[in-house]
Amino acid sequence: MPSRKLPEPFATLQPFVDAWALGSEQERFRKLHTTTIEDLRAFYDAVLPRLREALAYLDQWTIGELPEDARTLYDLAMTFAETAHPVDLQWKDVDFPDAYPWDRFEFRTVSAGA
Repeated sequence: MPSRKLPEPFATLQPFVDAWALGSEQERFRKLHTTTIEDLRAFYDAVLPRLREALAYLDQWTIGELPEDARTLYDLAMTFAETAHPVDLQWKDVDFPDAYPWDRFEFRTVSAGA
């Protein structure tokens, strides 16, 4: 299956798409806890300098109107936002010993108005 594509101005981030442009909170949570801090830092270092530009680019549309390539960029930015804290906080790993096991979390979809 071919990789999803980014908008042309963000083509340098394409190597991260398959692993990091994740479309759900559950996928992003799982990625955070199953990657090494070194891989997370490489992703962080590549995306952070482009993040402000990416958000400005995405601001052209509402979330429901995103073209396919912009949706890929959105998913990449969401993964960044939900996985950046170990690097921001200078953790040595993505988890702490004796913390509640991440794989025991359950994700449930809540409908609007519920």
